[in-house]
Amino acid sequence: MDPAAAVAGMEDLVEEVLIRCPPHDPALLARAALVCKLWCRILTGAGFRRRFRERHRAAPPMLGFLHRPLPLPPYDGAQCGFTRTTSFRPRGAGLFEDGARQPLDCRHGRVLIGRPPKVRDKSDCCLAVWDPVTGEKLELPEPPLCRERPMFSWNAAVLCAASSREGACDHLDCHRGHFLVVVVVNTLLVLYAYVYSSEDGEWSVPTYALKSLHDAVVCFELSEPSVLAGNALCFISANIMASNGRIIKYDLGASEIGLIELPPSTSCHRDSAMLTTTENGGLGCAIVEHSKLGLWSRVAGLNGHSAWAQSRVIELEKIIPDDGIPMSYCLVGFAHGLDVLFAMRFDGLFIIDLKSGQMKLCEGQGIYTIIPYMSFCTPGISFPRT
Repeated sequence: MDPAAAVAGMEDLVEEVLIRCPPHDPALLARAALVCKLWCRILTGAGFRRRFRERHRAAPPMLGFLHRPLPLPPYDGAQCGFTRTTSFRPRGAGLFEDGARQPLDCRHGRVLIGRPPKVRDKSDCCLAVWDPVTGEKLELPEPPLCRERPMFSWNAAVLCAASSREGACDHLDCHRGHFLVVVVVNTLLVLYAYVYSSEDGEWSVPTYALKSLHDAVVCFELSEPSVLAGNALCFISANIMASNGRIIKYDLGASEIGLIELPPSTSCHRDSAMLTTTENGGLGCAIVEHSKLGLWSRVAGLNGHSAWAQSRVIELEKIIPDDGIPMSYCLVGFAHGLDVLFAMRFDGLFIIDLKSGQMKLCEGQGIYTIIPYMSFCTPGISFPRT
């Protein structure tokens, strides 16, 4: 047999074996790269990275999650951090140690960090985008936050630049490409949206929409992370003069901003609502009432108008991993693509798998917000660009 053909055949065989390594354990590929030069060359090649992602394309693995503390004593002085759920070790995670910045949003392998928004806060938001795989951090220019007008609150999100064109990117290997940061500002009677493009290096002119008098006091829910439903970013909000709330929706394709009502069941238990996404990528909402978890989805109704429909109810008492008495839960996070909800109880953090209906207890106290970090990590991409 031709020696060159034998080597080529061996490379193909090795790649077929390594490509089957579970994506949620990056240490396996890192150790495999140390076996020999051949394996290292295979694992660090762009072709292998692409094929590895395509094979496991159902959803990027959750390598860990970022968390913010409850903004109330005794947890209000606690540090934010990154909790690993795999062998992945983020680069530059010490940027939260001084407490000046917190994680605000995470999507497509990037993390948006900044000072947490507060009602009627007009100070600098100091946004930056961080890549936990490479450790790179890009400081963004200060966004125009309409300081000349009474501002109730604001929120922000980060995403791949191709997200404004539905289907333009599969988001398997785009975390080092161009990105967008969307900042939504809430004033007394007007909603504004600004978009930063890393390709242009500047903020766009604002998109705005007038609010009704009923929605004049709607404010963002302590910077709860957004969800990307289709090509629209959705932020949850609360009406500080009533028990109901709203969803602020920014359409990336049409550059339009507006309000959507939350499902009717949120009228009594406002603190237990969390925006989610459905299996087909549409907008969903999870609501805890007493010990029941209700799952809602936005469906097309008559005359082309969308409406909320309840798709499922989970009895939390039946899946509690102990025999304790029924307790209240507060939803604090959602992992898109994995159908996993995070819920806090006074005795710890729980992970609820919506597919299997199972629930398990994790370590954690006083957590108000969880932002899952989902990305592929293979050898050869963990070094900053030069």
